[in-house]
Amino acid sequence: MSDRKEDLERQINLTFAFLSAGSYSRKFLTQAWIRDNVGGYKGLTDGAFRRKLQRDLAYLRRVGVPIEQFTLDTGDNQQAYRLSQDSYELPEVEFTPEEAAVLGMAGEMGQNQELGAFARSGWTKLAAAGAHRDLSRNTALTNAGDLRTLSARNLDTIIKARHRTKQITFSYQYSQTVPPVTRRMDPWALVPEHDRIYLVGFDLDRDAPRSFRITRVSDIEVGGPATHPIPEGLDLQDFVRAQLRHKSVLVDATLRITPDRAVELKAAGVEQPDGTWLFNDVDRQWLVTTAAAHAPEAVVLEPEDVINDVVHLLRAAQQEVV
Repeated sequence: MSDRKEDLERQINLTFAFLSAGSYSRKFLTQAWIRDNVGGYKGLTDGAFRRKLQRDLAYLRRVGVPIEQFTLDTGDNQQAYRLSQDSYELPEVEFTPEEAAVLGMAGEMGQNQELGAFARSGWTKLAAAGAHRDLSRNTALTNAGDLRTLSARNLDTIIKARHRTKQITFSYQYSQTVPPVTRRMDPWALVPEHDRIYLVGFDLDRDAPRSFRITRVSDIEVGGPATHPIPEGLDLQDFVRAQLRHKSVLVDATLRITPDRAVELKAAGVEQPDGTWLFNDVDRQWLVTTAAAHAPEAVVLEPEDVINDVVHLLRAAQQEVV
C-alpha cells in the first residue's frame, strides 16, 4: 500500500473513533487510547506516534472535522480530544477516487493478477479463513482489515441514518454456509476493534442491543425514525468487547516470531525477555488463521491444541498445491 493510502486508511480509522466517541461514557479520546485502539498507530516510537497523530488531527481539521484539544483535570497534563458537536454537521459523504480505492482495496485485489497467483496457491485455504498474502512487493503477510472491504455506499448510508436518527434494514450473513437474513436496527455507531469494524445499535428484531461485524452486512437501507437512543453511560467499545468475549473462545498462547515480520500478530502480543511473544485472551480462531498465514515467520509454541489446528490448516493449504 502506498504511503498516501496508509495515511488515508489511518485517518478514516481515526474519524470512526471520533464519530463513536460521543457514544462512549467518557465522550473524548486520549492519546493513549488512540495509540492502543486506532489502526495505524501501533508499533511507533513515542515521538513518531505524536508527530503522526498531530499531522492526522491537523488534516482532519483542515477538511472540516472540528476536533477540540483540551487538558484533562488529572494533574498530569494529559491531553485529550473530542468533536465539537455544536459546530459539527456531517455533509453528504463523498469519496475521492483515491479514498474509494482505500475503502475498496479488497475488491481491487480481485481484479488484478495478484489474486490469480494467490488462487493458484495453497493460500486459498488461508484466504477462506480470513487472511491474505500481499504478493506485490515481498513475502510479508497481512490480514484483510474490515476497512478495506467497507463500501463507500454502506458507510454513507450508516452515517446518514445515525445523524438523521433513522432506522436501517440490512442483510446479515453470519457465514457463507448459511443464507442471509434481513435485520432491522436503530444504529448507534461504527466501532473499530483490532482491525475489525462492528455496526452497533438496537436490534429491533431481537429487542436488545447487538453488534454485527460490518463485513457480514450488506444491502443497507434507511428506514423510519429510530426510537432507541444510546443508553446513558454505555461505552460502546466495552460493549463490543463483551459481545466478542461472549461469542468467541479466548486463549492464551506463546509464539516465536521472526524480527520485522508478522506486525499484525505482534500488535496483539507482548514481547518477553527470551524473545518469544505472549498473547493473553485473544480470539482463538483469529490466532489460528493469522499464525498460519504468517508461517514460517510465526510459530505457535503453546498451547498444543492451537498448534494442531495451525498444522491442520497449513496441511490443507499444502494439499491445494499438490
